Amino acid sequence: MVKVDDQQRSTVTGVYVAGEACGVGGAQLSLVEGEIAGLFAANARPPSRLLRRRAALRIFAEAMHQTYPVLPGWQSWVRTDTIACRCEEITVGTIRHAVTELGATDPRAVKSYARPGMGLCQGRVCGYPTAALVAGELGRAVTEQDLRGLAERPIGQPVPLGVLSRLEN
Repeated sequence: MVKVDDQQRSTVTGVYVAGEACGVGGAQLSLVEGEIAGLFAANARPPSRLLRRRAALRIFAEAMHQTYPVLPGWQSWVRTDTIACRCEEITVGTIRHAVTELGATDPRAVKSYARPGMGLCQGRVCGYPTAALVAGELGRAVTEQDLRGLAERPIGQPVPLGVLSRLEN
C-alpha cells in the first residue's frame, strides 16, 4: 500500500497516488482521491467539501475493514471451485494443483502454469490471494518477494525480423 500525504503525494517527488493503491476504500473514495490528487498536481486547491468527503469516505472504509475483516486462515475456508482470478476464471483448486502437482514453488510460477494474474487486471485483484494460497500450500507466510514477483514485468519490445536480419554476427 502506498503512503500518501494530505495532498495525495507519494514519497516520490511529483508522483500523486489515488485509489486502491492507497488502500481499499471503494470506487467513490478512489474518485474523490483522484480529483484531489489532480487538483494538487495542477497547483490548485481542492474545495473544502471535497476534502471533507474524502475524510468521511475514509472513515467509512475503516469501519468496513473493522466490521468485516479478512481473518487469518481464510485460505482453509474457500472451496476448490471458488474463483480466485475472475479475469481468467481460475479456481482455488487450479492454483493449489499448480503447487501440489505441477511443482510451482512461488506465485510467479503458478502464474505461468495456471494463468492467474494474466487477465485484464494483470493480477491487481487476484495477486494477493494467489500469493496467499501458494504460501499456504507451501506452509509459510506470504512474503514481499511473493507479491513483488507477481507485480514485476520484464520490459519487452517487439523486434521486426528485418532488423534482426541486418545484424552482423
